[in-house]
Amino acid sequence: MVRKRFLKHKLATAGLIILLLLILLSVFAPLLAPYSPSQIDATNVYAAPSFQHLMGTDALGRDIFSRLLYAGRVSLLVGFTVTILTALIGTGLGLLAGFYSGQPLLVALGPLSPQWAEAKHRGGGSFWLKSVVRWVGWSAVIAFVLRATGQFASVNDGIFFTVTWIIGVTLAILIFYFSFFSSIRLDIDSVISRLIDIFLAIPTLPFLLVLAGLFSNPKIGLGVTLDQLLGPARSVTVIIFVLTLFGWLSMARIVRGTILNLRNAEFNEAAVSLGASDARVMLRHLLPNSIAPIFVQITLDLGHAIVAEAALSFLGLGIQEPTASWGNILNGAQEAIFQQPTAVFWPGLFILLTTLATNYIGDGLRDAIDPRSRG
Repeated sequence: MVRKRFLKHKLATAGLIILLLLILLSVFAPLLAPYSPSQIDATNVYAAPSFQHLMGTDALGRDIFSRLLYAGRVSLLVGFTVTILTALIGTGLGLLAGFYSGQPLLVALGPLSPQWAEAKHRGGGSFWLKSVVRWVGWSAVIAFVLRATGQFASVNDGIFFTVTWIIGVTLAILIFYFSFFSSIRLDIDSVISRLIDIFLAIPTLPFLLVLAGLFSNPKIGLGVTLDQLLGPARSVTVIIFVLTLFGWLSMARIVRGTILNLRNAEFNEAAVSLGASDARVMLRHLLPNSIAPIFVQITLDLGHAIVAEAALSFLGLGIQEPTASWGNILNGAQEAIFQQPTAVFWPGLFILLTTLATNYIGDGLRDAIDPRSRG
C-alpha cells in the first residue's frame, strides 16, 4: 500500500528516478567520463560546450562533464555518509531521551557515593563489570577534555593559554572526582534536550566554517595528526565529521517526540508488564513504530547534507583540490561567471536536482506512510 501510494506521487517518483540516475552516473563515472577529471589542457581554458567537451572546460582546461561525474561520487558519498551517521546518532539519542524522560539514571558511581553499597549488593556478579565499563567511559571523556584543551591552548599564548588550561584541568578534575569517587545521576532527556538547545542556539554556518578551518589547519597538532592519518582523504573525513556534529539535531527531536507519544501506548505497557527489558521495549516495540517519521527525515537530511557540503566547499573549507566535488567545482568557476556562465550553471544544476529530488522523495514518503498528513 505504501509503495502504491508513493508511486502515485508524480513528483516523488520523478525525484526517485533523478536521484537513482545521479547515483548511477557517479558510480559508473570511469566508464562514462570521456576524460580524466584531472587532465589539464592549458590551451583550452573555459571552452564553450562542444562535441569534444559537452559542458565546456574550467580554468585549467579540464573537462567539466568528466569532473562532475567524478565529483558526484564525493558529494553523494559525503551526503549519504552524513545522513546515515546523523540518523544513527539522532535516533539513538532521541530514543533514550524519550524512553527515559523523567527517570534519572545513575551514570557514574564511586566508592564514596551513598549508593555504592546498595548498588554493589543489588548488582551481584555484574556490579564490577558495569563499574569498569563506567570508569572506562569516563576516562575517555577526561582524555578528550584534556586533548581538546591542549588543542585550543596551542593556538593561544600568554594569559589565554593559562586560562584555557585552568578551565580544562579543573573540568577534568571535577569529572574525575564525581565519576570515580562520588556519583552522577542524570535525567537523560534533560541532558539531551539541553544539548540540542545549545547546538540550535549556535550560528551553524559560521561555526562550521570555524571547525572546518581548525581541523584543516596544518599548524596545530590536530591538523598534523589528521594529515598523517588520513592523507588525501582528510578533507572528506573532516567535512563528514563537521556536518555530522550538527546534523543529528532534527532527527533526535523528532524521534524523542514520537517515543514520548508511544511510551504510554497499550502495546508498550503490555510489553513492560510481561517483564520485557528496557532494550527490548525500545528496539522491538517503540523503534519499529517510529520508522515512518525517521524515513521521511532521512530523505530531508540527505538534501541538507549535500547542500551544506557544497556551501563549505564553495567557501574553500570543504573538499579540497585535487579531489572534485560539486561545491569546489562551483567555487573554481565563480571567477568566470560572466566569461563562461555555463561553467557555473552545471554544478549548480546537479546540486539543485539532487536537493529537489530528495525533498520530493521525502514529501512522497510522508504522504504514502501517513495519507492524513497531506494538505
